[in-house]
Amino acid sequence: MEVKLGGPEQSTPGALIVVGIVVFVLGCIWPVIALGDFTDELEARSWNTVDATVLELEIEEYNYECGDSESGSSTCTDYYANYMLRYVVDGITYTHSDEVKVSHFESRVWEVDYPKNSTREIAYDSEDPNNIDIDQGNFAPFIPPALVCLFCTFLASLCFIGAFREIFNPREPVNPDEKSDIPYSDEPLHFASVKNVWGELHFAHPSVEALARKMKSYSCTDAQIDEFFLICKKQNQDKSNSTPLDRDWLIEIEEIVETHDSEASRDLVGLLKKGRIVVAGIGVVLVVTSLIVVLPLLTKYGALPWYGWVLGIGTLGSIGLSFVLTKIAQETAKFSDQGLGEILVEFANEEIHGYYED
Repeated sequence: MEVKLGGPEQSTPGALIVVGIVVFVLGCIWPVIALGDFTDELEARSWNTVDATVLELEIEEYNYECGDSESGSSTCTDYYANYMLRYVVDGITYTHSDEVKVSHFESRVWEVDYPKNSTREIAYDSEDPNNIDIDQGNFAPFIPPALVCLFCTFLASLCFIGAFREIFNPREPVNPDEKSDIPYSDEPLHFASVKNVWGELHFAHPSVEALARKMKSYSCTDAQIDEFFLICKKQNQDKSNSTPLDRDWLIEIEEIVETHDSEASRDLVGLLKKGRIVVAGIGVVLVVTSLIVVLPLLTKYGALPWYGWVLGIGTLGSIGLSFVLTKIAQETAKFSDQGLGEILVEFANEEIHGYYED
């Protein structure tokens, strides 16, 4: 079963629905496994709390060989917190001891915040005070499975939307005789343009915009496109011009574009510039978040939780990727121009000069 979400050969609605169901089910496996612990933690939120004294605490480290023959063996470490707590409920003294596997960050939290003879707030079940929760309201371990479920749900939703769209609004088959990408419009031809937030040039007339997009796909720069249509605009506004520009003229330009020997099939420079702006924006948000969240944790505990590592690596990665995209865009711009822009500008100027000579 082949699934295509775009292009002339669209997948059947049935295939999209099957893929959507499979993706959704796979995304639910991890959350279902963690559901029991989640409901227990949710129930513990309503328990009463009491201060418990840490009678004993020992953080044990177990080193073991990990890895495989291909990547090479390395040493991994597991951390275990052995603790004993004492607390009083309704005048009765209880003790609780346990050994729990913790992360490196959690082991540092125990050592820094809850050393021996310190107090720690715990929650207890009023029906059975021996049943306690030492970290009430900690839902951080459930964030990864929730994110996986949301991501898979999003992908499945795209499949379902595509399937329902094909069912209720099927695409008309493409006419093989219609080779032009220039849409028909009753609107008189004009060349009004504006730049969007990305600095890209867009034209108000749909036919002109379609031709401009095709020119850009053949590596014409915005400056070349703007210069070409500026010449066309002057010619179109000339009242003495007996042959105004129309859709047929645009199709003629389209043929020149398509027959041009261009090695570039996409506007790579434009895509790289967009990517750079998006990555830079994400980097700014991550930098601010890291200063608020990551730096205080690292300063206090000398270690980071999993989300701290995600924020830290994401911040450094986004900054580095932004610089890399900028450099790639600069280098790509040097060889992406295949000369088509100059050809079209020269063609437009020759038409104007030929008209005035006539």
